[in-house]
Amino acid sequence: MPSLQETAKSAPHLPGVYIFKSGNGMPIYIGKAKDLRNRLANYFSSDLLDKTAQMVSSAHSLEYVITDNESEALLLENSMIKRHYPKYNIDLKDSEKYTYILITDEQFPRMLLMRKGRGGKIGARGTLYGPFLSGSAYVLVASTLRKIFKLRTCRLLQKRPCLQYHLGFCTGVCAGMVTPKEYGEQVEKLKTVLSGGKPLISLISEMETEMNKSAKAKDFERAIMLRNSIRALSSLLERQKIEREGEGNEDFISLIVHDGKAYVQAFKQIGGLIRDRKKYEFDASLSDDALSEFLPRFYDAGGIPRRIYVESEPLSKTALEHYLSEKREGPVSILQPEKGDKKKLLELLRKNILLEIAGTADPALLELQRALSLPAIPRTLECFDISNLMGTSVVGSMVQFVNAKPNKANYRRFKIKTVEGQDDFASMREIVFRRYYRIKMEHSSPPDLIVIDGGPGQLSAALSALSELQLSIPTVSLAKEFEDIYHPDKSEPIRLPHSSPALQVLQHARDEAHRFGISYHRLLRKKKFTPGTK
Repeated sequence: MPSLQETAKSAPHLPGVYIFKSGNGMPIYIGKAKDLRNRLANYFSSDLLDKTAQMVSSAHSLEYVITDNESEALLLENSMIKRHYPKYNIDLKDSEKYTYILITDEQFPRMLLMRKGRGGKIGARGTLYGPFLSGSAYVLVASTLRKIFKLRTCRLLQKRPCLQYHLGFCTGVCAGMVTPKEYGEQVEKLKTVLSGGKPLISLISEMETEMNKSAKAKDFERAIMLRNSIRALSSLLERQKIEREGEGNEDFISLIVHDGKAYVQAFKQIGGLIRDRKKYEFDASLSDDALSEFLPRFYDAGGIPRRIYVESEPLSKTALEHYLSEKREGPVSILQPEKGDKKKLLELLRKNILLEIAGTADPALLELQRALSLPAIPRTLECFDISNLMGTSVVGSMVQFVNAKPNKANYRRFKIKTVEGQDDFASMREIVFRRYYRIKMEHSSPPDLIVIDGGPGQLSAALSALSELQLSIPTVSLAKEFEDIYHPDKSEPIRLPHSSPALQVLQHARDEAHRFGISYHRLLRKKKFTPGTK
């Protein structure tokens, strides 16, 4: 049998599904890929996260199935995951459960409420209708449908009418008070109602005609019962239009991956109103696109809206839209709003996620970590600035921020010793080298992030000093004119919105370093022109 790595290398550059299996042949992880060979190569690199390395080491064999396109791969992946429930695939076990109405396959069918989680199973045999939001489904069954159609709910057929019959919720089928034909007609009417749309409209129209006939015949008790039933069914028709068709519904989903774990929050907007917020966490260390992994699991139980708003489009957007559209039996769009209320709603969700992840850290630092692709939350940040006046009294300053707040006890100032005249690049290199040479000699902890006041030139000078010291510390520079952030691993500067809390942390540190440097510069000038001072 070829090794896992040999199988991965033999995979074609085609879309498909791959399956890692245990020693007994059971799938432990199932994934999809637009390019099987490129995706599988990632599982055998030297910098795997712990969870990924654990999965690969547990696998005894690797298989793959080629598909015609990415949409087919997504469909096959989701089908296989629901069949096998692999150990290492994401599990939204704490996610919302939807409620279905079940009409059982029995001689005298029952109408039951069934709860089904995403990826869960329903034990009883019959026809499912839904999903409905849990609360509304309960109201539909208990307060409306049960009163109108009077289907039994009891498990055993009794020989005398039970309490449900006396409450008006059952026709007394167990006591022979209704014929199988009459009962079957009620069942078919109920199924028509639950199917929604035109059949329900026709049924309401028929009931209105019957109500008018009863009123003319002065059968007011029946007319009132029909009137109440019509009102309830009209309400059901409207609710079905909102909840099941979902034409006016929208979901807002924000997802952040931090330390190999995905944090998700979602708003469900139904009929123009935000009905609920849901929160999920799952291991994302095995995924290169956590949002593409999440959405099929999230919508497995149904409840798919017409539009899904996200902060950044998933890599498998086209395939996901096709898959969800087929499942919904109507168009589905995954959209990334650029401005307006929809973008603000997503920003609100992101802030809530950041607050939960941050703990004692400022949420802006988590945003900064994401924006700069940092390996850790920049709880400790050190910022450098060069200050001079016409090339005289050139000085350097360094300020330290801890949890986005100034830590003045660790501020440092430098007289430039090795540079003649005005050379900001060389001066920056000197002060960065002196600061971290001392840190290295004292075996002290370096900061999580170094920020340099300036552009690419100043950043390059600082990186040169760190390279000479053989230190690897995340470092960026912030240029004042356009607030461009220069990152050594990016060809283009990063531009964050002016309202970004992450940018505001950098600006605060940069401005504080400049202020501290100017104050030192002024102090030296004052001493220079004051008799008797050195």
